[in-house]
Amino acid sequence: MNLLVYLSGVWALMQPAMSDSVQQQIGVQAYTGFIIPHAPDLKAISQSRPVGTELTYSRTAFNRAAYERCNCFARTGGYINYVAFNNPAELGRTVGLGGYFEPLIRHRESLYFSLRATAGLAYITRVYDAESNPGNTFFGSPLSGMLSLSASAHHRLTRHIHASVTASYNHISNGGIRQPNRGMNFPTLGLGLVYVTNPTPLPNPAYWPKPTVNNRFTKRVMAFGSVRTLPQTDNLPETAGWLWGLSITTGYRVSRFHAFTGGLEFVDDGYIREQLLRENQLTNHRQLGLLGGYELWLGRYTFTTHLGWNLVQPAALPDGRLFQRYQLLYTMHNRYLVGVGLRARLNVAEGFDLRMGIQF
Repeated sequence: MNLLVYLSGVWALMQPAMSDSVQQQIGVQAYTGFIIPHAPDLKAISQSRPVGTELTYSRTAFNRAAYERCNCFARTGGYINYVAFNNPAELGRTVGLGGYFEPLIRHRESLYFSLRATAGLAYITRVYDAESNPGNTFFGSPLSGMLSLSASAHHRLTRHIHASVTASYNHISNGGIRQPNRGMNFPTLGLGLVYVTNPTPLPNPAYWPKPTVNNRFTKRVMAFGSVRTLPQTDNLPETAGWLWGLSITTGYRVSRFHAFTGGLEFVDDGYIREQLLRENQLTNHRQLGLLGGYELWLGRYTFTTHLGWNLVQPAALPDGRLFQRYQLLYTMHNRYLVGVGLRARLNVAEGFDLRMGIQF
């Protein structure tokens, strides 16, 4: 506990003066979990139990402007973590850092809850090597991305100290930049403490006027890009394949939070092009697909989940024409969009992309 008090003092000296409506939090958590073997040949290496610890710093603005960004109050902050997979010879350890966004639920109560989305980088000490570590096909590069979704229950022990229980689903992957890239999924359960450096009065937004939906019809154009890497073979070096694409969607907002949309997506996939060239198949590598699905609108944040069907695609593409498309978007100046996307076929993620666009 003295460590938390000391750290809060350090942060107080480092931070500029803030509004009384902005709250700071310093947290520490310990957790453990298990590794999901998502292929039969990964069962043997997945028997160990990961354990980890995490240090976080966050801020929460309790004013109307902050509330209207996501129709919620939320902690935004950063973390540093350490995870040992209890298999040092094959899986090693990770040290990571990144940021997170954590909406609060029942924020005025003694027992309150939160949902957290985390994105960051992880340095991995043991990765795949054909000779010295052939069994670890989870990790193909020392530097990978780490994503996590968490749900927490918090209890206010005092005005300054809150205890938490957190269940998380974690994923480490390099996004296809280096092969192999099967990625690791490992759920965890953790216990933690949060020290609130400056407790502030918590408003009740139920008394604030609700924003209205001025235009229920939504239209969006997005451009996106990413890179995936083909592994080295006996005759060919490791090759990066660049992907770019364009999507056009339109739909209807049935309320402030919910919308149904559909559209078209064009993809020029350099990874598939290089793959076809290696197989001496000089056919079209481009794809054109139909999209349709649901969107959750939370202020400036939009989460979309679409089911897609390729009207045009290479005949050699496996797993049929059906795919899934997920996006997390942030709106700037009520019109411009930035975010990330994920495309998957069945239970296999094809990779992440960065995207920018405009909505009308």
